[in-house]
Amino acid sequence: MAGCRFSSVRLWIALALLAGSLAAATRHAMGHKHPILIPLLLIPALFLGWQEWGFRADQERFSDVASRIAERTVSIECQRFSGALVDATAESGYVAFSADGKPADVGRLERDTCNNLRDWLHSDKANPTLEQVMAVHVLGHEAYHLSGIRSEAQTECEAMQRLDEVAQWLGATAEQARNLAERYDSDVYTRMPSSYRSSDCREGGPMDVAPDDPAWP
Repeated sequence: MAGCRFSSVRLWIALALLAGSLAAATRHAMGHKHPILIPLLLIPALFLGWQEWGFRADQERFSDVASRIAERTVSIECQRFSGALVDATAESGYVAFSADGKPADVGRLERDTCNNLRDWLHSDKANPTLEQVMAVHVLGHEAYHLSGIRSEAQTECEAMQRLDEVAQWLGATAEQARNLAERYDSDVYTRMPSSYRSSDCREGGPMDVAPDDPAWP
């Protein structure tokens, strides 16, 4: 299901309201007075349009981060409300692979994951919830899948080691980013399913992407 482009109901509603307000304004100018109808249509249209613009702008930021990790141009899409209604999976994110092992160009973030990531993005990032810590990590995790890595254990380990970079690219300070990485390592990684963990994921181990760096993860 990852990579599916769920329709933006919010955008279509905003456009419909805007069209209605323009039609009412035209009739008003022609002498058919609609002093109340016009703002009743225009105000929610502008509000929904502003929300949609913010949603798409955040997706672009997430896509930029994912592209830096994947080392190619990729996109991140946040699951829409309509998509969440029919999604029976429990995955926080997903990237499709072809039969020959090639990753798709689009990664999906599940609705709650994306909402937590957006909440963190627009916060002061000083006291993130555990759900927000996990959401920042999921972005990096799916970006590694977009780079072509299929192994969950390797993806999880490498993404954890670059969580602080992802956080800084999204506006966190170095200290805030390091706290995120350390918290994920201590509070989340050890509780992940066995398929997502490996004994090689350790300082100086085979999955250490920066063996000369004393910081872990």
